[in-house]
Amino acid sequence: MLPSLGLFKSIPCPLYPNCSRNPCFYSHQNQRADDGRPSEQIKRQKLAPEPTKKAPSPASSLNSNIKVAPIVTKVSKAVPKAGSVTSIVKKSESASSMVNRPSKPLPPSTKSVAPISALEARKRTAHTATFKAKPTGPPTVIPTIKSSIPLKVRQLIATKLYEAFARIYAPILTERPTIATEHATCQEEKILSSTSNLAGYKQSAANVLMNLKKRPLSTDISDVGVDGDWVDPKEAAASKMAWIERINECVVDMDMLKDLKYPLPDLLEETNAAAVDAVGTIHECDRCRQDYLIKAVLDKDDMDACVYHPNRIRMMKVDGLKEKVYACCEDPLGSIGCTRGPHVYKDEDTAVLHQKIPYIRAPPPTSANKKQRLVALDCEMGYTTAGMELIRLTAVDEDMKVLVDELVLPYNMIVDLNSHYSGITTLKGVKFDLDGLRKELFKHIDQDTILVGHGLENDLNALRIVHTNVIDTVALFPHKNGLPYRNSLRGLTAAHLKKFIQTGTEGHDSLEDASVCIELLEHYIKKVLDKRIKK
Repeated sequence: MLPSLGLFKSIPCPLYPNCSRNPCFYSHQNQRADDGRPSEQIKRQKLAPEPTKKAPSPASSLNSNIKVAPIVTKVSKAVPKAGSVTSIVKKSESASSMVNRPSKPLPPSTKSVAPISALEARKRTAHTATFKAKPTGPPTVIPTIKSSIPLKVRQLIATKLYEAFARIYAPILTERPTIATEHATCQEEKILSSTSNLAGYKQSAANVLMNLKKRPLSTDISDVGVDGDWVDPKEAAASKMAWIERINECVVDMDMLKDLKYPLPDLLEETNAAAVDAVGTIHECDRCRQDYLIKAVLDKDDMDACVYHPNRIRMMKVDGLKEKVYACCEDPLGSIGCTRGPHVYKDEDTAVLHQKIPYIRAPPPTSANKKQRLVALDCEMGYTTAGMELIRLTAVDEDMKVLVDELVLPYNMIVDLNSHYSGITTLKGVKFDLDGLRKELFKHIDQDTILVGHGLENDLNALRIVHTNVIDTVALFPHKNGLPYRNSLRGLTAAHLKKFIQTGTEGHDSLEDASVCIELLEHYIKKVLDKRIKK
């Protein structure tokens, strides 16, 4: 028989310890060392005579298993009884020396693991810091595949831009330490996106750096911006004064106030009869145009008695032809309503409104307490048993800063908050009734204050205020077909300001509506009124 080459001696025998081959060409050595039974040498050492022999305790029986030795060593750091500690340590050292025979005692597992974990943690921290962007200092330009500008040139321009912004923002760097870096990055990206070749990039960068060199130091944290977006505060103030000084030219005259059905001062001269109670009377529903009986308390059936279309009619192309449809569901004119709710009504006669809740005027001007010269208003109304009542008021000044923005508790029982238009779903947290809210508003306005709004007669009727010093965007931007047709605030904003408002399904935002009225007034003076004068 040919001699064995020993090629399988490194492979453990699959039949061990019941292998019947003699000799076996597999290895039996590893199993003998790794099996759970001690070797003969270990047995001889364990049979050595001991001075005393005691019954094995649970701890000593655990020590006979060599796999528990490191755990026993770890337990030895605890503080049990002195006698048990001594026996456990001795037996664990004996077991570990018989099997592993180390030259020195193995340290506890906690000591060997801790340094490795700390080392790994330090490595991870250093790796993260390498890629972390600097919050201050010249920005590091990130290369882009689409850019044809060398990275070295871009980095040089970014550094010069940072130096320019650091000079400009020196007075405010303590408050905003990263702003120079942020604006240098933004400015470099803006230059890169506006150019297509190296020559154009360098020329554009040179122009920007020249403009930044001429720019004065920042006065406060609001006096910031990259070149092209920054506006000189002095020029902005002068421009604002230019159009603000001309607002008196836009005030609606008395004839137009009558045409727009504003509440006028002669209304206050009328004797205010006893308050009118509408409960128990018949009114036409403002939604479905059906007559209904007004109740003090509505039952379940009353809450969905009205079937109506919540949105207005608009023109839409159907099969190539223009057709009137409802904007809410695009059903044709005359179709059954798509929404259910309670019947509601509103009074438009100012005499009737004055009987229910009297009108008042703003306080007269005083030299001791000067009020705002221009305030924009927008009100949201809900339906009650007395018709429509105010449920929210927002007032902003000429800088579009909020003066008043509060919910209002109606005097009568609420029927519908008109959430589809008002955007209000609850009056939780309300602090004012109508009388209290008017006092709050009168802290900011008097009879000389110019009120601005869109369809402002509705807001004044809701507030029960007579005020003739008004600017109405309905009058500034009249409909091409004349009254009673009116351009919507949404349409005017889109056409003249290129902004889109009232786009959501959650109702109007009175703060947004009031602010755009100021913007429309400014646009009218600068773009429309100036052109008329030049002609």
